[in-house]
Order: sequence, then C-alpha cells, then structure tokens
Amino acid sequence: MKLFPNTVINFHVVHDPIWMEFVLKTLKSLFNMVSAQHIENYYYSGEKLKNACHITFDDGHQSFYYNVFPLLKELRIPATLFVSPKAILNRENFWFQEIGNYNRQIFKKIIKRQININNSGSQKIPLNSFLKNMDLENIWKAIEQYQKQLNTGPTPCVNITPEQLIELHQSGLVTIGAHTMNHPILKNEKDRMASLEIKRSIEGLNILLNADIKYFAYPNGVPSLDFDEREMEMLRENGITLAFSTENKSFNKTNNPLNIPRRGISKGNRIFLVIKLFLGQYWVKLKRIIDGKQENDYRLMLKRMEA
Repeated sequence: MKLFPNTVINFHVVHDPIWMEFVLKTLKSLFNMVSAQHIENYYYSGEKLKNACHITFDDGHQSFYYNVFPLLKELRIPATLFVSPKAILNRENFWFQEIGNYNRQIFKKIIKRQININNSGSQKIPLNSFLKNMDLENIWKAIEQYQKQLNTGPTPCVNITPEQLIELHQSGLVTIGAHTMNHPILKNEKDRMASLEIKRSIEGLNILLNADIKYFAYPNGVPSLDFDEREMEMLRENGITLAFSTENKSFNKTNNPLNIPRRGISKGNRIFLVIKLFLGQYWVKLKRIIDGKQENDYRLMLKRMEA
C-alpha cells in the first residue's frame, strides 16, 4: 500500500547507476510516479494526485545522460532536468563544478581575503557557506585568482552536450526546465542581473529545443535565503508555471506553484530512504540535533558578520 504524501525528489550528480536503479525501483514501489505536467495540472486544472512522486535532476551533469536516462527508459519513469543553455552550448562549467577539485583550504583563504572577513569565528565556517553568500562576479574573481596563484587552467566541462539535451527532450520521458545561465544564488544578485539570468535561460532553451519552457528550479533553492517574491515575479513575467525550491517537504495545494518543495537524495539504502521520506521536514531538524550547525546556519552567521 502506498501511503506517502505527494513528493518531489531531487538529484544532482549520479555516479553509480546500480544505486540509481535501486532508488528508482524503491520510489516506484512506494509512489505513483508522475510527470511535471501532472503537477502543473494539479495546481492549475484540478487534477487529483495521491501518493504521487516526481523526480528532478539539477544542472545537467553528463552522469544524467549515461547513468540515469537508460534507467528512465527501462522503467518508464518521467523526470525533469533543469539546465543552463549557456553551460551546454558553450561547454562551460558552473562555478561549483569548476572548483570541484580545488584545494579547499587555499581557496577558502582567497575567499576570506576577498570579502575581508578575519573574524576568528569564521574559521569553522565551511567553504560553501562563504561561496553561497557571494555574487557571481566575486566568485569568478576568486576562481581566477586561484588559477593564477596555482598556475592552473579551467576544469574540463562535465555537462551534457546540445545533442544529448535534444535527445533527452525528444524522448518524451524527460522534461527540460530552466536553471539560470550561470547558476547564481539569485537573491545575491542585483535586480538586472537576476532578471537576465532567468530570462535568458528560458529564451535560450526555447530556441535550442524549439519548445516552450514552463518550469524552473532555483539554484540552491532555499526559500527566503536564495530567492523570494522578487524572483517569483520575474518567473511569472517570463511565463513560468512551476518553480521548485529545495525545501525538504512534501507538496500540496497550499504551496505557491512558484515555490514547490523538493527533497534531495544522494545516498542510502532502502531503510535510510524510507526513514528520510517518512520524517520529511523533520529530517533537517534531526540532522541539526545529530551533527550541529548546517550550511544555512553558517550562511546566516556570515551575514551577521558582514552586517
């Protein structure tokens, strides 16, 4: 019997197709797997959904094409992939992909010098918390400084090709949504930059795929911290009907359709997955009890330091 509430599950990089197959089969045994169109109909046309699950993948890493897409075809499971037309057409990495193999201690020192934070309390703050409080321009300045200091070049592109994206779109199983051009934390950007990141990503995918782009995923996606009403209004102006956050909750009719929660999964056996799904929004509270402060707690701490 399928008893879980309506849920969107989000993934990023999937290196292990065996694990991915296990997860998809587990989800299929627990939920009724639905497409993004069903969710749109749920919010706008009165379609009823019960024990529904939709799966999404952010960024367009090449592992989606090689390790996930064959499984979706085999199991006949629909999914949505959120990508940047710029990253795909120009064969570029997002900033967080670019720094994947960086020496994090050296890079963190560069970041702290750049934003001029020497507070002793900042030593324990993770690198990602610094980066996710910065705008794109300053992130890339830090990357350029790191490359110059260590005499390194750009990281090889890890994302899918335009041909692969078109194949995914034409499969009928994978819906393509927008994910900005350069993956900024939108709330960190000024009005014009945030608007262009949204507008150009939608228009670029529209041209590349010759299709209307109706769905969007906020980079990082924490409500209030990463986006707010400003970004939602920009999406409305560009014809977006559904937008997805990373708030760890099930979805229901009380949600704003431009702020639909998603639960992230990146590891775990069946027991782990079932417990995480069962706990829902209490999962984050449990992690904080067990592990202490989380990334977003440190980001708020940094904002207070910078104030």
